Amino acid sequence: MDKTREIHVSNDEKTTAAALKLADDFIEQLGLTGKPAIRFRLIAEETLGMVRAMTGDFDALFWLENEDDKYRVKLIATTKMDMDKKESLIAASTSGKNAAVKGVMGKIGEIIENGLLNYEDVAKLQQEYGTGYLDYAAMGFNVSAEYMTAGAPLVWSLNNYREQLENAVETDDPAKAAWDELEESIVASIAEDITVGVKKDRVDMTITAKF
Repeated sequence: MDKTREIHVSNDEKTTAAALKLADDFIEQLGLTGKPAIRFRLIAEETLGMVRAMTGDFDALFWLENEDDKYRVKLIATTKMDMDKKESLIAASTSGKNAAVKGVMGKIGEIIENGLLNYEDVAKLQQEYGTGYLDYAAMGFNVSAEYMTAGAPLVWSLNNYREQLENAVETDDPAKAAWDELEESIVASIAEDITVGVKKDRVDMTITAKF
């Protein structure tokens, strides 16, 4: 397997530029040209754009991999938020900051932000703000409340999300709107799958594509 070095990224221009340079160098190293090169670069660019749009106090590692005919963009984010920071993040959301989140990558960024809220505080936040803010089922996680609080990792998958929407699109208007958004997503059309694993203060995202 070929892999770049891991680089720290956050929501600023300097780390974004360094990460894009890393992606460009890796694409050149692999000898990719034409559409495969453009598509691999686009996935990296969209991932970093998502990071730029995220809020909160976090640290993320970014890298790219190639194994046989599979190409991956990886992101691992961790946080050490305290309750004051969490409540500030939620206040921003409930005031409408995240209400205009658009696109599949925007929604994944929102999943990562939500996932960075430690399990120990989930119950407190749900009591104060209601279950809607941390509605894992609505985000594409198919888990029970008991499973969620047991400390086991949660996993979101683009393919599972697509299947859920496909089953609901005939009778549910929000599902139809989400399906249309999915159909318009360039990243969703390129990716073989996108997975987001959430466990405590760590979120692990993998975008896998075949060219």
